[in-house]
Amino acid sequence: MAKDLSPVCKKCRREGEKLFLKGERCLSEKCALSRRGAKARSRFVRRSSAYAQQLKEKQKLRLMYGVFEGQFRRFFKLAARRGNPAIELLLLLERRLDNVIYRIGWAQSRSQARQMVRHGHVLVSGRKVDIPSFFVKADDEIELRKPDTPFAQERAELADEPKLVSWIELEGKKARISRLPAGEDVSEVPINTQLIVELYSK
Repeated sequence: MAKDLSPVCKKCRREGEKLFLKGERCLSEKCALSRRGAKARSRFVRRSSAYAQQLKEKQKLRLMYGVFEGQFRRFFKLAARRGNPAIELLLLLERRLDNVIYRIGWAQSRSQARQMVRHGHVLVSGRKVDIPSFFVKADDEIELRKPDTPFAQERAELADEPKLVSWIELEGKKARISRLPAGEDVSEVPINTQLIVELYSK
């Protein structure tokens, strides 16, 4: 399985803004982008052509959700078949199991959530799922395996202040997908997906 082992903070510096790839660290004084400020951004100045702007939005979205280029293209093709790709692409990414774990609050970042899934710590409707790109469905129940272990209890405590969205309900140590995400649920994602559509339409 492919892994991206490049420095995480350098990705934010290259894009010139926070992508929140390290969870709580991105909100602290340890954040490289906050410490280095304009100097961090100036090292990776890009030309502001139309293509550069389209590419930047695509890279930002891909990095935020931790998706490689080949998989991202497949998501885009699937989104285009389902309707408006500018919206459907975000809805598909939100339905990924690793993103759901992050939204519940059991992980501080999507990369940490992805590791939890790969290590088999997550059950979906009573079945172990170790595929981070697994698409959740309406009425799916998400829970941690072996909930009485110190690890599971620690993860469950993180959900006291969850990053919950309206389509996920937290019920004790379980979460339920009350409905599939809709357009209004992804309106706050700081990505101009129309530029991505333009990039792939060339």
